[in-house]
Amino acid sequence: MKRDAIVLVRSIYRANKARSKTEDLEAFLDDVEILKLEVRLCADMKILSIKKQAELALLMDGIGKQMTGWRNAGLS
Repeated sequence: MKRDAIVLVRSIYRANKARSKTEDLEAFLDDVEILKLEVRLCADMKILSIKKQAELALLMDGIGKQMTGWRNAGLS
């Protein structure tokens, strides 16, 4: 999960630098979904508490909405 979180930061960096951001933003959104699945699996396996899962889900949803807004605003 740590490695995947680092991948997300790299995706944001790449999208920020790219002239055409669409491809990088799509990759970022895919990576966010993978991380969400990992968090759910950790909660199912009792590695994370349900409360911590909920906190992480809210944060990731907010980030996903920001990236979707960036993509839809034509900044790509």
